[in-house]
Amino acid sequence: MTLTEIVIVTKETLFKKHNKKYYQLKPKMKLKISTFKEPKHTAVVTCVCWNNTEDVFSCSDDHKLLKWNLINNECMIVATFAEDFFPTSMNLFPKTGQSGVKHQHDVILISTADGKFHIVNHNGRIEKSVVAHQGACLTAQWSPDGAGLLTGGEDGFVKIWSRNGLLRSSVVQSDVPCFNAKWSPDSGAILYTKGNCLVIKHLNSNSKVKKWKAHEGLILCVAWNPNYNLIISGGEDGYAKIWDTFGQQVSISVKHDQPLTSVTWSPTGNMFVLGSYNLIRLCDLNGRSYCLDRPSTGSIYSIAWSSDGTQLAAACANCHVLFAHIIEREYTWRSYACKQITRKMITIKNIITDQSDQLDYPDRVIQIALGFNHLVIATVKQCFIHKLTSWNTPVTFDLKEGSISMILLAERCICVVERAGVSVYSYMGRLLASPRIPRPETIGQATISLGPDTLAVIDHADRKLIQVFDLPTGLIVRSSTDNTVTKLTHKMTVSCIALSQTGPLNERQLALLDYNRDLYVVTVKETKPKMFKLGPQVLGITWSSETELLVGLRANSVVAWCCPRAATQPDWLTLTTVSKDISDLGRNPSIMNIEDGVVCVRRGNGSLLRISLASFPEKLLKHIAANMWDDALQLCRTVEDETLWACLAVLAWQYNQLPVAEEAFALIHQYHQVNYIQHLRNAIPEKLATSQTLNSKIVLSN
Repeated sequence: MTLTEIVIVTKETLFKKHNKKYYQLKPKMKLKISTFKEPKHTAVVTCVCWNNTEDVFSCSDDHKLLKWNLINNECMIVATFAEDFFPTSMNLFPKTGQSGVKHQHDVILISTADGKFHIVNHNGRIEKSVVAHQGACLTAQWSPDGAGLLTGGEDGFVKIWSRNGLLRSSVVQSDVPCFNAKWSPDSGAILYTKGNCLVIKHLNSNSKVKKWKAHEGLILCVAWNPNYNLIISGGEDGYAKIWDTFGQQVSISVKHDQPLTSVTWSPTGNMFVLGSYNLIRLCDLNGRSYCLDRPSTGSIYSIAWSSDGTQLAAACANCHVLFAHIIEREYTWRSYACKQITRKMITIKNIITDQSDQLDYPDRVIQIALGFNHLVIATVKQCFIHKLTSWNTPVTFDLKEGSISMILLAERCICVVERAGVSVYSYMGRLLASPRIPRPETIGQATISLGPDTLAVIDHADRKLIQVFDLPTGLIVRSSTDNTVTKLTHKMTVSCIALSQTGPLNERQLALLDYNRDLYVVTVKETKPKMFKLGPQVLGITWSSETELLVGLRANSVVAWCCPRAATQPDWLTLTTVSKDISDLGRNPSIMNIEDGVVCVRRGNGSLLRISLASFPEKLLKHIAANMWDDALQLCRTVEDETLWACLAVLAWQYNQLPVAEEAFALIHQYHQVNYIQHLRNAIPEKLATSQTLNSKIVLSN
């Protein structure tokens, strides 16, 4: 069966069944590209950067610095520099959210072909020029914390400078030009190119320099993902490659006809964009291509994302600045489908009832989240919360700023991640909590998780530490210092976390993946939280939104842990685990969600694969969550599956349903446990009889 055979019409024909697997076409996402009719520059544009979500700076070989306003479609000349001013890179001072450096937010760092770098204010006046290299200064970048800057040059040197342009150290001296260099997300290391090799050098430790061959030709561009700690490189060989910080290749693109001249990650880290000759390509985190456009621009020398991650600006060889924004983002939840069709318009449809509507917003849509019977839309200024039963009457509240990187949904609350901080709201739009989390702009989807009453975040400074914040469930607003914080420490660096979505607060479970791909689970609110290992070589995890069913993805299989609490007893854990082999996942698959025991997996080619894995176990867990033990027992008797009986046995034992547990343990041949339960059931009447006798004697004596 090929993917082109699938026709999507209604929910009944949405998927085509084949060997108990369901395939769906990979999602669409497009770039809507635009340029001004006439170029405003008169020579090659070499670099661009965003001042805010509406203003863009560009610099060209015509020695001019221009400012573009996308709302008014206006372009103005900020400055005209000297005739020998040929820019090679441009970088705006980072908006870190720290009040102490707000006055420097509009300071621009520009490197030039005469070996200098220039610190320019927002009015175009050069505050300082420094001779940094012999030959061209090919790259310059502010550090993420704003404390300094680095430069790389044609002379092979990589140097670090203070914020005011004073030389601190020459950290690298090489015999080949350094075409590109980047800071690590924590400003503690630098990544630079050396011919066809990539090199990571740590600044404040004795760590060994890590160097590896990355391409067959020269490496022209690199970017470091602060959210997922991944590196992407593009070279003359036409390939884009994704690496981890240990030099292991994660993904490789198709071969392009021309050298890749620019590459950059989105602010949220879940996408990147490539630029080449007459080519711009948008890809997801694992390198799968969303769309490919071939504008007649010549080589694209620089690409920059807006801070909200929805817009692009590109510097082109044909004197144009290319602008693009993302459209046709698609989201689904159960029978609902949502799609962004323009900058300010969303369509929402119930596939079963065929009810649909178009939702217009006063400002540009930045983020969309669909789930838990709600549709949440964030624009530049406001957040709109729609109930799926009445989406024409939303709840609205104002946002702190227009740079939202992520929206998380849970049963009772919403988490909004902005550059200014992290905020948790109720579905009525009431602010519940503002936990204090350093550098929220580096938070990725794998490093934060929202539960009905808790928020978990991997600490940016120490990735072995997980902070779990208690969230209020009432109407009282808590300040950033009032949240109860539980700190969990793992023995290794944690790469991914996920909170369970059901049950009371004292039973809230946290699943985590470390860098060894080992999966652990811990009950957060235990007096002494202990982590139990569920399994090795797990690529991704997700919890069911309705039960405590945990699903994990391996290279060639998908696994469901029906009772993660059974990890205290290894034999019980084995009995309550379901696994199904899959041979066609491809490279870098990812798990999307699980609904009614059906797991949705995105394969290596981008298509969606739905697998019926744990339908009966999830039904059983729903009965037990509703305290319907008779229905749960009847389900097990009807299906006659050993895994179901094992789940019932473990949960009945944990909830003190001894008669049910006795029958279930007997049917999975755990006879020692049956004997122990019988002993307990016999001992309880004896204790009651003894207690009644003592009470009667006390009464008679009185």
